[in-house]
This record gives sequence, C-alpha cells and structure tokens, in this order.
Amino acid sequence: MLEDGKTGICKKLTDCPMRIREVQRGIRHSASTGRCGFSDFIEIVCCPIMNFERKVLLRPADIACQEYGNNSATTKEDKNLSLHIFNGKLAMSNEFPYVVALGYENDNISEPIKYNCGGSLISSQHVLTAAHCVSNINEKVPIEVRLGNEDIQSIESNVQRIPISDIIYHPKYKRSTQYNDVAILRLKTKIQVSKTTKPICLQTKSLRSLKITPRTSLIVIGWGATSFDAENSVKLRKTPSLSIVSKEECEKHYIGHPRLPNGIDDNFICAMDNNASRRADACQGDSGGPLLMMTEKGDSVIGITAFGNTCGSPAPGVYTAIYSYLDWIEEHVWTNKNEKKNVVKTGFFNITITFQ
Repeated sequence: MLEDGKTGICKKLTDCPMRIREVQRGIRHSASTGRCGFSDFIEIVCCPIMNFERKVLLRPADIACQEYGNNSATTKEDKNLSLHIFNGKLAMSNEFPYVVALGYENDNISEPIKYNCGGSLISSQHVLTAAHCVSNINEKVPIEVRLGNEDIQSIESNVQRIPISDIIYHPKYKRSTQYNDVAILRLKTKIQVSKTTKPICLQTKSLRSLKITPRTSLIVIGWGATSFDAENSVKLRKTPSLSIVSKEECEKHYIGHPRLPNGIDDNFICAMDNNASRRADACQGDSGGPLLMMTEKGDSVIGITAFGNTCGSPAPGVYTAIYSYLDWIEEHVWTNKNEKKNVVKTGFFNITITFQ
C-alpha cells in the first residue's frame, strides 16, 4: 500500500523511478512507509502501478477526416426504402456531397463533355477514382470533375465544375490486368466546401479489424446504367443492400478471367446483393465511384468500384480495397513528394499525368 492509500507493487528500489526520485530529492528515508523489505541487501519498495497511456498516432487520412466532420448519409426518411443502382432508386438531395462525376471530352458538339466514371472527393483538391478511368485502351482521360448536385444535367448554382490539373495512377497499375486499379486526381482549384460539396473520410482500418461479416450492408453509388444496354443515368443512384462476399466464394465466379492471372487477391473487396429477385449492382458508368461503409459515426470510403460480370449478374461486384493503398494515397494527397511527370494535351486543358 502506498502512502496515499493507493495500491502499489513491491519492486527493487533500482526498478522504481518514483522512489529513486524521492531519494535524489532527499524526501525519502529508512523509516518510509513505502518499504516492503529487503532482498540480498537490496531494498524492496512499494512502487506505484503506472497507467501508461498508449499514444495513438493518427494517419494523415484520420486527421483530415476529423476536419471534415460527420458525413452521415443516413436519414429518417431513408430507412424503409429498397434502393439499387441497377434498376434502382434515386439518391436524396445532398445525401452524398462527396460523390464526383468525371467529365471527358466528347466528339458530339451538342454534348461536349460526357460523364463516364465516378469518384470520391477526399480533400478540398483531390478526387479518388479507378485507374482504368484515367488510363484505358480508348486513350480517354477526364478533363474536369462535376460536384454539388445529383443530377448531371442540373444547372443550379450549387454545381461546381472544376478542371483537373494532375492525374496520378498507381505505379503498379497495368491496363492488361485489374490489379492496383486506383488513381488520384488533383484539381486545378480547391472546391468550395458547402452542404452540397465536401470531402469524405477514408476507412483506415482493414476488413479484419472492422469485423465486417457477410451480413454487413454496404452502399454503392453512381451514375451508371440502370438496365441492360441502357445509357448512363443522369441522376445519382444508390444501393444499400450489398454484403461482403468471401474471397474464396468470389474466386469461384472469376476463375480463368484473363485480366486476373493471380485470381482475387487481398487487395480486392467482393460484395453483392443477397436478394436474387432484384440483384442490386453497380453497372457501366459507376466505375471509380465509392463503395461506402455506413455507421452512426459517419460515412467512409472502403473501396473503389472496379469491375464485375454483366450488370445485376449472380457474380459479386469487385472493388479495390482502400486499406491496401492508404500509404500511397496519403503520400500524394497530404504530403509533398518529387514526382516524375509527363504532360498530356487535350482539346481543353493540359493535364499532368504522374507515373510514380
């Protein structure tokens, strides 16, 4: 028992920093009540049990998330809706203020910009998307992003259209495979943060540490096709009914896939709708958009829409796992780094493509 009545532990004087300091300051003597006894002429003292506080080092993405605040997309009005992207329901106004549409130069004079991919606003000047949306066999690269409204055709004042200045795709990404399908877009100017436009948090924990089970529901959002062979939707859609599919089960649906020579690895997340009668799914045009995890604490991006079989098929959709690429993302979004660059010219802007 310590002098103040608190519980301690008997230790050698030489192993107890507090008692050593008492000796050094001349405030401890042989009659001290802190003595337990002796062992081989070494004084044994009652030493306080130290409560060491474990310092948690926050990642840059976590620090940024604290600045964004709670991006909760769950509303009371939304609880009983059955929602899908493929043959689905529309997103509510301002429900996903971080979702981005990527605009590409189009040959059609009446529609000079065509929106073919999605993305997630992860800082005031950076968008996370799929590498195949910026490096593909069609040699098409996005030249602008569109934020602030669920309707692609809206001309409301809250819409922000911002040119892209830099495109950074993962150095291990290859067009011939589905692996490392992640890219970052740096915008020419910072977005104007508002209730209709603000960044979303990145999920910085692994699936295993999150304890996500096959019953966990996740959300996919995008402007992709809403039925077979249909054009992309002009309005944002969502599906809250996806569940995690195990790596082993997912692998069965993609055996022999020419773009997956190493199969489904740990850098992917597989998910699908368990309701076979409706089979909600991501579809063409949803690529690059977020796979979201919804909690009471807020929304976070856990994956990037990568690929799948035909829209609404029994095969799971496959998403690039954010956790696997956190170091790379943080390196390019929240720290400065010398980069080897090459400028790609388009009809509208000069866009810098970063190869590493």
